[in-house]
Formats: sequence, structure tokens, C-alpha cells
Amino acid sequence: MKNEGIKQPKSEHLKDLGSFDVEPEYAYLWDRCVYELLYDPEKYVKELSDLLNQHGVDKVSNILDTSAGSGFPALDMCESGYKNMVCVDGSDDQISLFNEKAETKGLDIRSQKCSWEDLPQHFDAEQFKALICKGSIWYAGGGWNKEAVPDRESSLKALRETLSIFYSLLSHGGVLYLDKFKDDEIDHKDAVGTFEVQGKKKELIFYTHREKDLNIRRAKMLIKDLETGVEEGLPNVTYDLKAEELEDALVEVGFTVIRPELSEEKFFSTWLAVKG
Repeated sequence: MKNEGIKQPKSEHLKDLGSFDVEPEYAYLWDRCVYELLYDPEKYVKELSDLLNQHGVDKVSNILDTSAGSGFPALDMCESGYKNMVCVDGSDDQISLFNEKAETKGLDIRSQKCSWEDLPQHFDAEQFKALICKGSIWYAGGGWNKEAVPDRESSLKALRETLSIFYSLLSHGGVLYLDKFKDDEIDHKDAVGTFEVQGKKKELIFYTHREKDLNIRRAKMLIKDLETGVEEGLPNVTYDLKAEELEDALVEVGFTVIRPELSEEKFFSTWLAVKG
């Protein structure tokens, strides 16, 4: 079955994201969508926890979320009892929101800024029993908030280098959980919510477009001014990574690859990579 993205609801059924005095940051809007449109966090964390537990990862294991974003699922895992999670991200706005949410929830955990290539400078080899890399591995070759035309060779090289770093941080038998947009994902441009800024109505749109001739994938959150019709959004342009290429890279690095099916993950294909 093809992944057809989020079906566009009728305008009167779009999610009301609220009213604001200033334009809300994309991190905040994305966080609202994750929790209110895309996932049932409690069910997702339960299913992910069960999967990790099957491979010896429990609530006292050392776990690193390599792209923690605004906190899903790391903060939810902490709330469910995980004691030794460490979180990093590369975006200041995501880190700020993560830490604001953690403080509001009364959690001690905080996210810190760190690129994937700099992870070995901050953490010891074999320090973690599990790593989580959700919604981001295809950015190993760059493209986050950038307009570019990445090539296959350099993108796959960067992917292998990133996976090698992840491998080095895991203890023997440790696991890497990661996901990727589906190979059969089709283009979509779907309005998902509305909000107001000083009385001006705006619409939030999810947009994905794959340019097969260039082997690139474009993904944006667009904000549409309903008065002017103008749409604005930050570019995210990456190599159109295929599942087979990801699996080949994982095996080349040294992982044993498992393809678990998570019923609560409706948008991405999922992998569990085990360090031998």
C-alpha cells in the first residue's frame, strides 16, 4: 500500500493551532502536529519500549537520542520511567523547545547541541546500549533547511560515516532504532491546521516532492497567508535515500539488520540495527 501522506481534511476540520501575538516558530508548530495529528505518543512509546526490551534495553539502560528534536519520543520515554537518556540535536529552536518542555514537565533531562560527526568528542566508545535516530537519517549528507542538489555518492558516503559513529557508541549487542520515509511515498501537499497571528489567518501545510530525475526529495512545512495566498517555508532537500541503500550501509558498517513492523508508525519504514 502506498503511503499517501496526510489526507487533506475539509477546511472546517483542520486542526486549530491557536492564536499568537507573533509568528510561532516552526519547531513549535511541528511539535503540535506530532502530538495532535501524527502520533499517539503513549501507544508509540509502549510499542517502541517493547521492541527495545526484546533486545535487552530496559528503563535503566544508557540510551542516546541522536536527533531529539522537540522531545518526541525521548521526553515521553522519560515520563514513562526511562532513567538514563541523553539527548542531542543540531537545531537551536528544537533544543530550546525540548528544554522548555522538560522543565515544564519537571524532568531533569536537557538536550544539548551536537552534530553527528562530533558525537565521539562528547561521548565514550561503547557508552550506550541503544541509540534512537528518528525522522532524520536521510539528512546525514546535509540538506536540513538548505536548498541544494545532493549527489548519490557523497550522500551515501556521509551516511556510512554517520552509521560508523553510531556503531562506535554502542556496546556489544547494542541496538540502533531508526526510520526513513517509505520508498513508495508519493508527492503530497496537504493543509493540516490553521492559526492566527494578530488576527491574520494562516494555514499550515505539509509538502513533499520527489524529483526522480535528480534523485532528490523535498520536504517542507509551509505557512500560507490566507489573505494574500503567499506560502513560505524552510527548504529541506536531501538525496532520495532508498531502503536497500540504507540497509547496505548498515551491513557494511557491521550491523545485523532487523525490520520490525510498528503498528503505531504509519509514516516511516523502521529498522533495528544490532551491533555484533
